[in-house]
Amino acid sequence: MRKMENQDIVCIAGVDFEPLWARTQQLVWRMPTSNRILYVETPLSILSPFKDKTLWYKWRLWRQGVRKLKDNLYLFSPPLLLPLANRYRFINRINQSLMACSLRKVCRQLGFKDPLLLTYLPNTADMAGKLGEKLLIYDCVDEHSAFLGFNPELVRQMEIDLLQKSDLVFVTAQPLYDDKSQFTDNIHMLRNAADVANFNLAMADDTVIPDDVKDIPGPVLGFIGRIKEWIDLELIKQVAEARPDWSIIMVGPVELDADISQFSELKNVHFIGSRAKEELPGYLKKFAVCLNPFRTSKLSNAVNPLKFYEYLAAGKPIVSTPMPEMDMLEGMVEIGEGRDEFIQAIERALNDSPEKITARLTLSQQHSWEKRVEVMGDLIMQT
Repeated sequence: MRKMENQDIVCIAGVDFEPLWARTQQLVWRMPTSNRILYVETPLSILSPFKDKTLWYKWRLWRQGVRKLKDNLYLFSPPLLLPLANRYRFINRINQSLMACSLRKVCRQLGFKDPLLLTYLPNTADMAGKLGEKLLIYDCVDEHSAFLGFNPELVRQMEIDLLQKSDLVFVTAQPLYDDKSQFTDNIHMLRNAADVANFNLAMADDTVIPDDVKDIPGPVLGFIGRIKEWIDLELIKQVAEARPDWSIIMVGPVELDADISQFSELKNVHFIGSRAKEELPGYLKKFAVCLNPFRTSKLSNAVNPLKFYEYLAAGKPIVSTPMPEMDMLEGMVEIGEGRDEFIQAIERALNDSPEKITARLTLSQQHSWEKRVEVMGDLIMQT
């Protein structure tokens, strides 16, 4: 397998580097240190801080310029851009030209030459070629046209353009592969994975359960991840109401499109916010069952849930709503659709055994980020 080394890489990420590590951060963090990487954090419109006051810090980050995270990894928060770029193509073209101008300056500052451009965003189709990149790589992790607030036809067309311009495409789920492969030849399945060593700590005797959850009565059902429109909060509420003897802990940031006010009267549901990745094994140790409660939608049907691999590496039983990517995991996850089936799936999961724990931990070893980086690097160098 050919190792990727001595490359300059510009990564247009769909998420900020902190606080919640997803696929993008896990991959770039593990790339060989001979590569230099510029991680470009989430571009926002000038209206975003007015809609969500917690985003005003983005102005400060932009003014800071390039931030060095480690010897070969740099962070850059781009300037705030014009709104409605995901609804009108001409606005996106303006924004991508502004982004490219900023990034060319940063690349000159860092001494980057002929970079690899690794992008996670379909709208960067209008940036292609503007950074002098020698290779354009698209890592497709979602069905972007299904996100709320976007013009789905426009996002779809931009993604098709990006696929046709890209030298190499990765996808995380079979439905994404089936759809995107009609627009590109050099496309490869690269599913999500876990920081296996970190999440294995949930099984360690010396891992401490955090004070804020240690006294919550069990059995405890737990979720870790971003709480957004794709999480079926109505299902969580129905389970909590039907089984008040169960406790539910939701770990992760609550986005504006997720209404948690409906839980104000429920004493057995706990939203505790984001936690650092190093703290997560302690919370997982508290969980008797891990939940993957996605709404059924075009978006969720194309998702390969990253949290599944993290739950697996923690050795915990998993309950999920139906998703195409769960079909290949028979015996490793309990599936339930609707309140009654989901409750029955949880009851089955609570009946765990040492043999099932061993099977989950064994399978998790095949799905580490280290292995994914090796495959990605080899395919990039081949291309």
